[in-house]
Amino acid sequence: MQTALSEYESARLSALCQYQILDTAPEAVFDDLTALAATLCETPIAFISLLDEQRQWFKSKVGIVVTELPRDVAFCSHTISQSETLIVPDTLADERFVTNPLVVGEPYIRFYAGTPLIFSNGYRLGTLCVVDFVARELSSKQIESLQSLGRQVVAQFELRQKLLQAECIAQVLWKSEAALCESEERFRTMANSAPVLIWVDDSAGKSIFYNQTWLKFTGRSLDQEVGEGWRQNVHPEDRQHLANSHTTAFKSRVAYTTEYRLRRFDGFYRWFLETGVPRFLPDGTFAGYTGSCVDITERKAAEQDSQLLQTVTHAIVTSQDFHSALQIALQKVCEATQWEFGEAWVPNLERTAMECSPAWYSKSEHLREFRQQSQSFLFKPGFGIPGRVWSTKQTEWHQDVSLESHTIYLRSHLALAAGLKATLGVPILANDEVVTVLVFYMSESRPEDRRLIDLIAASTELGLFIQRKQAEEEVRKSLAREQELNRFKSNFIANISHELRTPLTSVLGLSTVLLQQHFGTLNEQQEQYLSLIYESGDHLLNLINDLLDLAKIEGGKQELNKTVVDIAALCQSALEMVSVRAIAKKQNLSLILPVAVESIVADQQRVLQILLNYLSNAVKFTLDGGSITLSSRLANGLELEAETLPVEISESSGSQHGVDHLFLVLSISDTGIGIPQEKQPILFQRFQQIDGASDYQYNGSGLGLALSKQLAELHGGRVSFSSTLGIGSTFSVWFPLFLKDNLASESP
Repeated sequence: MQTALSEYESARLSALCQYQILDTAPEAVFDDLTALAATLCETPIAFISLLDEQRQWFKSKVGIVVTELPRDVAFCSHTISQSETLIVPDTLADERFVTNPLVVGEPYIRFYAGTPLIFSNGYRLGTLCVVDFVARELSSKQIESLQSLGRQVVAQFELRQKLLQAECIAQVLWKSEAALCESEERFRTMANSAPVLIWVDDSAGKSIFYNQTWLKFTGRSLDQEVGEGWRQNVHPEDRQHLANSHTTAFKSRVAYTTEYRLRRFDGFYRWFLETGVPRFLPDGTFAGYTGSCVDITERKAAEQDSQLLQTVTHAIVTSQDFHSALQIALQKVCEATQWEFGEAWVPNLERTAMECSPAWYSKSEHLREFRQQSQSFLFKPGFGIPGRVWSTKQTEWHQDVSLESHTIYLRSHLALAAGLKATLGVPILANDEVVTVLVFYMSESRPEDRRLIDLIAASTELGLFIQRKQAEEEVRKSLAREQELNRFKSNFIANISHELRTPLTSVLGLSTVLLQQHFGTLNEQQEQYLSLIYESGDHLLNLINDLLDLAKIEGGKQELNKTVVDIAALCQSALEMVSVRAIAKKQNLSLILPVAVESIVADQQRVLQILLNYLSNAVKFTLDGGSITLSSRLANGLELEAETLPVEISESSGSQHGVDHLFLVLSISDTGIGIPQEKQPILFQRFQQIDGASDYQYNGSGLGLALSKQLAELHGGRVSFSSTLGIGSTFSVWFPLFLKDNLASESP
């Protein structure tokens, strides 16, 4: 219960403060009501009091001089605790007040009647009371009159508060109106002095203000612009786009930006970036938009120039050849400008004159004859527009070339017949060298356009791209010639090899028959000579076979006969084929078992050929008593990248696999003489050997490793090596393992 009373008292005191009555000056209206209460109740004392936390304060009083009393002795503390009028006929007979200082001392109160002042918020904030020095009673009419006067007191307090609130509101409105006027005047002053165009729209989207910068730009009055009049200044092509932007913004009531062209007072259009920001009143009501417009004409021109150059450059990069690149450059420039005809002139092979490129562009079919007649012209340095631009490296502009003399413009009669007038010649430079001269024409006179001249002339990237395209074309021609030579070489090797194999086969056959002594016994010297003939013929036949294999591979004619290959059996067979030579040098041949996989799908004969080439080299370059080991393992593409790979002759050499791709790696390691670091880059190149011509110690064609590399790559694989001088070498061949077409399985 005490908590509920405390909460009520706290709220009551808060409400009392809101009325702002305490400690205010006396007011006649309240004094009149107090006097009337004393008269009606026939008492010497009457008062209107309000009770705060510590005291009883008298707003109006009759018969007393004090302005306040402590709340703990105030009779009214009891009155505000109830809704009914409190009447104490005799204080000495009421135990609540018999010892009260106001009863036993001055002013010796014997009678008290008080009615609580209940305000519209329901709180009892004070009392209207009458007091006498003698015990007595009030009639029912006096009690009703006292209660009625109490209600009047409350009504006056309520009215007083409303008047105060109205006064405050009036002051706020006056201040707001003054501030608004000052703000509007300040806004107009700032807006009119701003270097950008500023406007204001109302909530319906109608324009209500334009600053002086706007009006000076358009050359129109404010009356002409407000409402919808300003739209007449917008470029016809941009009106719908701008209207859509405004409609969307007004619906969503958010800030926006848009770009459009606005007509200047002289009739020229300028590009502007418009930014609109919504306005809201203090109560949140949408009031319209305030916007600004910034001139971005130069920026738009730069963007258009950049876009033109990017378009031209991209078209050149993707073109097929040099003259196609020029064709595209002419077309793009003409399409982006008003030029009707464009042609390109390039230095001839001797660089003695400018000749007409096959590249040209025309918007009009009737200029084709002018083009055909121009093809026969050659311009030496300093003559005609192409020749002068070539030699000076400067642009040249003619407002009406048909009026120029024949010495200035050598084709003036052709231009006159074709109806061409304005002409622009532009050098395209790359590394300070004129790559080409572009010449443009139109059928009307035109003053010099420095922006277009500077745009094309300053574009060094354009020249570099055209030059690169020219270089690419030269490279293509060179590659085509090289391919033709390679085809000729391959055909020659194939033909000559076939011509040599026939007599060699006879030499080998006859020498074999003689060595078998079917026609009589041979003496030691005869047998030695025949053995030399056979060995030399056999070596020459192997060389011819290698040349034929290389020729087939390079010509794309070598086909693989893929079957399931038993890896262990193949490795054992390869070792057996070189065992005779190894035994002669007391070398130790070994195969590490088990092999990494049981089988793969490959051309068994070609895999054996690779292993024999590796093993033959190992036997050849390993000293007597050395060791040669054939091993196998599984590895991924990441491990392949860490290997020492042959230096590639072209970008197309080798195969590409991901780092996770799986390979079978067959390796031949030896304890041979090793390979010097400076000789390693030439390995796997045709006709290259590690011993030079001056100290030729080991016989061989220099084709074995090159052929091994080609055969490995035909299988989609690679070759690798590692070698340390004086310690030995390891040569490996990597065969990719494919799940779909490879039957390989890991060995147990």
